[in-house]
Amino acid sequence: MDVIEYLETYCEEVTPREFYRDMFPEGELEAAGQYERGKYCGIAVSVSEKDRKVKRYSVTDDLNVIDELCKCDDFCIMSPISYAGKERKSANARFLYALAIDLDGIRTRDLDGEPEGMVTLFYQFDGNGPSDYLPMPTYIVFSGSGLHLYYFFEKPIPLFRNVAELLERYKRRLTWQLWTQGVTDREHQEKIQYESLFQGFRMPGTITKRGNRARAFLVGGGRKVSLEYLNRFVPAEYQTGSIVYKSNLTRAAAKEKYPEWYEKRIVQKQKRGSWTCKRDLYDWWKRKIEAGGEDGHRFWCIMTLATYAVKCRISREELEKDAMGFIDLLDSRGKRPDNPFTADDVLKALEAYNEDYVTYPIDTITARTGIPIEKNKRNGRRQKDHVRRITVLRDLDHPDGQWRNKDGRPKKAEVVKAWRQAHPDGNKAACIRETGLSKPTVYKWWEPEKKKRKVNLDVEPVFREMTPEEAAEYDRLTAGARQMEMEDFMLSEPVAEYQTEEESFPVDFGDGDVVYMTKSEIEEYNRSKWHKELPEFYVVKGDPNLLQKVAEMLKRGARSVEFLSPEEEKYLLEKKKK
Repeated sequence: MDVIEYLETYCEEVTPREFYRDMFPEGELEAAGQYERGKYCGIAVSVSEKDRKVKRYSVTDDLNVIDELCKCDDFCIMSPISYAGKERKSANARFLYALAIDLDGIRTRDLDGEPEGMVTLFYQFDGNGPSDYLPMPTYIVFSGSGLHLYYFFEKPIPLFRNVAELLERYKRRLTWQLWTQGVTDREHQEKIQYESLFQGFRMPGTITKRGNRARAFLVGGGRKVSLEYLNRFVPAEYQTGSIVYKSNLTRAAAKEKYPEWYEKRIVQKQKRGSWTCKRDLYDWWKRKIEAGGEDGHRFWCIMTLATYAVKCRISREELEKDAMGFIDLLDSRGKRPDNPFTADDVLKALEAYNEDYVTYPIDTITARTGIPIEKNKRNGRRQKDHVRRITVLRDLDHPDGQWRNKDGRPKKAEVVKAWRQAHPDGNKAACIRETGLSKPTVYKWWEPEKKKRKVNLDVEPVFREMTPEEAAEYDRLTAGARQMEMEDFMLSEPVAEYQTEEESFPVDFGDGDVVYMTKSEIEEYNRSKWHKELPEFYVVKGDPNLLQKVAEMLKRGARSVEFLSPEEEKYLLEKKKK
């Protein structure tokens, strides 16, 4: 008995339409040719074996696309996710309907007439044996050479970024448990294939690598699962816990703890740290694949090509064309006739065409692709010593300092000053908009004459920040007190508490400089980041029922849900009443 015969014996086979109708219940997806608020489409991808042309299809509520793709001989994949728009990228993902895990290298050694790997797998499923080591899947799809285990969710899960991160961590752990506990052979246990949460899998009813059709089987009655159920089978550190949509670390605390991160990600609105380079890197890696992409590393070679395409800003269309062009070469390097390299492998690898992979480590790339990458060396010198040596060489080549840009870049203070002179009645918001400078910079140089100086109150050993006007007023008051020789008047408290209506306070924006702003300016700055009007769909940070409210709003048609602070909600409600 082989793997497919085992599934035929112990599971109930279902049609592709039955499989996807159970995944996307009737009325769940958007109807064909209609726009419906709160409803989205699945996305299927096919690759023609003849010209290797990639096509994308929107899967609507009638599932007619599923029927059509099952009739063709193209390689077809689909993820159990609904998307907004026609691009199958993580930023467009809206709801996750199932957790899918790939399982290859099933042990086929005969065990009382049945394949050992399948017996071990089913024995570990919840309810089938005393171990209850693995959750019971809803379906198993036979992909031609391996298995795809699907855990259908009782309710679809909204794919907010941090929710996806929690599920990615969970999926990685469950994948490890499936691959390492006697189900797969030793070779595959050493090369576990961890895949993205957004990975597409071969569709039931479509062609496989071996020329037959993928088939879907109902397991254990086809029970759908919840996150609470899945959490029972992994250690506590991998459990999703209560799904939350923001870090418990407040923005103020993050600013104090990670000032450099705060400046780049919050103030400057930069994306996750990465580096962008010329396309030379991308072309260099294509040559590396031609010279060294071997069996066992072929998938990772194309995946790395996708990560470099992101770093070099190569278009998706060019990447797909180049990756498909490697199929014949990489297939010819296969060592086993039952393990061809196909368009399906390429499509899976191209899932890495995503900003989340731009920080893929060099050591990991080398280990997975089998292609050595030499890091830049400094001949054994420490960076500090190396830079000192390079500086000396530079000064020898340019003794007069010709390498310097002696004019320097325009001073930002001068830019603000020039704008104010040209717009005497202008405000800070207009200056920011027209000059392109950041808010902290404009606020810092708006009234530089109000820069602070430290003044010794000399009645007590206390130092206090004062504006020039406050300092002059203080000198006048204390001089009068000295003339009258009124000892009681020399108490520090009345003077130390002296404030004008325009008293300034130091505000640190995380760039190492302190900007002095009046109380009204601080309030204006904070309100400038708030919404102008009360959003149609919003939740208040800290609400214990936040998750349920977000899910309800998305069901009601919300394209997005805004997060407001209690202060912002109060302000907007009062503004709405007026």
